[in-house]
Amino acid sequence: MKKILFFLAFIWLSTEAQAQTIKPCEIFGTVCFVQDKFQADFSVYIEETESFATVRVFREDNALYADQTGVWFITNKPAYADYLVYVETIKGRANFTIYYTDTKAFAGCN
Repeated sequence: MKKILFFLAFIWLSTEAQAQTIKPCEIFGTVCFVQDKFQADFSVYIEETESFATVRVFREDNALYADQTGVWFITNKPAYADYLVYVETIKGRANFTIYYTDTKAFAGCN
């Protein structure tokens, strides 16, 4: 009986899904927006106001300077991207929200 319980516990623990933890405040670098949600590493909702966003994002023109939280270099080539992102139209379905800022110093988490 003990062997059966041990075996069942082992199967249950080995099949338990290991969800990837998304830490929005650690995301920076090259980002590619994709059309397929299942390809994406995470999904975002674009806020119209800064106060409700999880991360303030600054669009960097040079990938070498996208080296701090919230600074993203946008590419259209998924192979070159550090992260694949899907833009949600419904806020409740997104992993977190972003707001685009025009000032690099304001980029980062709230």
